[in-house]
Amino acid sequence: MAKSESTDYILPIYKERALKHLVKLAGGKSVIKSLDQDQLRKMKVARDQIAKDMQFNALKWFRPFKYQKDFFATGATHARRGMISSNRSGKTVASTFETAMHLTGRYPKGWNGKVWDHPIIAMATGESWEQVSKTLQSKLLGADDIKQSYKLGIGSIPRDCIDEKSIRTDGPNVLSIEIRHSSGGKSKLYFSNYTQQSRHLQGFELDLVVLDEQPPDETFSELVTRTAQRNGQVMCTFTPLKGMSGLVRKFWDKIEGYTHVRVGWSDVPFDNEWGEKFFSQEERDQLYRDYMPWERECRINGIPMVGVGVVFPILNWPTYKSTDIDLKNNDKLERLISFDLGIKNDPTVISFFFRDPVEEIIYLHRQVTIDQGETPDEYVHYLLDKESKGVPIALPHDAGQAGRYTLTEQSVREAFEDNYGLNCIAGAILNPANDQGKITNLKSYGINIMRMGMERGTFKINESCTAFLDEARNYAIDESGRFSDPDDHIDSARIGILALIQGHGESVVSRANNFQYRRPQAVEGKVQRI
Repeated sequence: MAKSESTDYILPIYKERALKHLVKLAGGKSVIKSLDQDQLRKMKVARDQIAKDMQFNALKWFRPFKYQKDFFATGATHARRGMISSNRSGKTVASTFETAMHLTGRYPKGWNGKVWDHPIIAMATGESWEQVSKTLQSKLLGADDIKQSYKLGIGSIPRDCIDEKSIRTDGPNVLSIEIRHSSGGKSKLYFSNYTQQSRHLQGFELDLVVLDEQPPDETFSELVTRTAQRNGQVMCTFTPLKGMSGLVRKFWDKIEGYTHVRVGWSDVPFDNEWGEKFFSQEERDQLYRDYMPWERECRINGIPMVGVGVVFPILNWPTYKSTDIDLKNNDKLERLISFDLGIKNDPTVISFFFRDPVEEIIYLHRQVTIDQGETPDEYVHYLLDKESKGVPIALPHDAGQAGRYTLTEQSVREAFEDNYGLNCIAGAILNPANDQGKITNLKSYGINIMRMGMERGTFKINESCTAFLDEARNYAIDESGRFSDPDDHIDSARIGILALIQGHGESVVSRANNFQYRRPQAVEGKVQRI
């Protein structure tokens, strides 16, 4: 169909909606029955005019669902916004209509989201050129193939705002286009996809980035950087099929600057505002049967799917605030300090624990990260203050190696015990003997104990331990059984947990004041201790 033949063609659905609108304005069907022929003819003309406006000015007639309104409202307070959503929820509709508002400056009455009063520069991007054309390009401009230019304006951007002469294309795909803004200038809209190398995105300065489906972390980081100069915003709408990645975790946990609205099928109405079927119960039931069991929570409720290799598949992390519970002043709680040692390439991490022996809950209360290159003499003051002096110290197996972390002839254990009289637990902290009586230092045992504690609520983490939480949220194991790096804070905590479950924690009440006499005595000559 040529453009001249189709420019004024109105899809039947818009004529039906226009008629419903007029009937409602007239006062209902009973009133329509009393109209004469001349009035009915005028009504038909009005219907066609309204239908044309609905088709080519959809932004004016857009009526969002409640959860879409909630998502729009986050723009007033946050620059990084996510809609973590089930399938069939209208997430792309939400992002493209909001994008149209910002590009055109045409905001609806009662709008309480982000507002730009000037033309903006935006980029809409997705997983591939095909996906971008069939979703973002189609829903924004109306045409998934720019050769079908007669469809321009059927999307969320009104036809009278589209500057057709400005369009740059590559085959069926639009690369960039200018949109007329209500202020009198023109906004610029770029399209891209995640398969492009990040260097191709460099040099752009953007007010708005619209991401359809979950992007690679590298792509997200580059695009966020493009918004920095103009104090811009990033919208990301996706079904979390790729699991709890670092980016998803930022949205999910609503870290500073980030927020999200989660949408499940229970939030999605069966009918739209025109009384048309939007997502029927029959469709839901069929899709439920179609989805694999392990996909359903993600596709139906927007819950991130547990990815292959994720070590801690935790959605609600068992964190607490220091003000939630008074641990320091409870003398009956067991205390313990543990280490992961580093010197050249890795930091040393000191973990401070409490354990409730009645409830059997372990609290990771604090972690101190020591810069690379610092020796025990430089950080021992953390172990000598009033709260830490005398608390049992759990050391890893390599703490007895002379010179490795001290840059002297002493080992860390010798420096702590002989130079400062610290209460080091005798021997390295290793795993309990297995069913064959073998004692190992395999990391997986302690990690599994840690994971079970998180899931059961018997291992809790102070929210101030941000480095530990960042490592844990991104912790993975590959097909060869290798754990990801970095994991210095995880290792420090792992050693502490093993020591506590093996009974090495001491409370203020139970701790003997003469603990030093229970430590191995220093001996003459050079002897390596473990």
